[in-house]
Amino acid sequence: MPVDGELPEEPAAPIPLGSNPVVLLADSDERIRQGLTAQLAKYQVSVVHCADGATALLEAGLRKPDVLLVSAELPVIDGATVLRLVRKRLSIPVVLGVGPDDTAQVGPALAAGASACVARPYRPREVAQLLSLADRGPRGWDQPLVCGPLTLDPSTYEVRMHGVSTARLPLREFQLLHLLMLHAEKVITRERIRNELWGEGARRSNTITVHIRRLRERLGDDPHHPEIIQTVRGVGYRLVPPES
Repeated sequence: MPVDGELPEEPAAPIPLGSNPVVLLADSDERIRQGLTAQLAKYQVSVVHCADGATALLEAGLRKPDVLLVSAELPVIDGATVLRLVRKRLSIPVVLGVGPDDTAQVGPALAAGASACVARPYRPREVAQLLSLADRGPRGWDQPLVCGPLTLDPSTYEVRMHGVSTARLPLREFQLLHLLMLHAEKVITRERIRNELWGEGARRSNTITVHIRRLRERLGDDPHHPEIIQTVRGVGYRLVPPES
């Protein structure tokens, strides 16, 4: 149902997947493994899952999955180590799943060769979309985005305005800014932001509003008369490249 007068969004376009795509999921939480497996089946995505880093390395070598998704916190061998070892041996996308306490690992993981970092617990559609990385190579998401003097570089987890680095953004703010910059000048509905970044978690809260406010503060945007991240009343937000 629309919230706060929002307009309903068009149904999401189908995710372009190859035939019988496979995600190798390494996570110590059985509920997360089983839940994601069941949800991804709706996207015709198969999941091979394991509970520790050592098994993940073995399965990655044997099965050659389309995407390897590893939790930052893994027993036996941690996720960051799995990432580095797989990157040396295989040319598959490796994605690190990070929880609220793992955000400090995002920058080093991207620098070590992670194709992307995603929030954990996972949102099935976001994970399914990662399969597009298989067609773009292991570093498919690391291309910088440039909107006038505003730049975002996923490979270094860095945002700059007029060449000056902002404070390090928390993962969810970074993802939100990435989404807005990726579709600069276009209106992104609150419904789309909610579905892609939070799922049901932001449906009955002011989570999106708070994150937009924080992003404006970090970018030096006037909170009362914003020019960079503009509100389209009743619909969503639009990022307008700032003047050089």
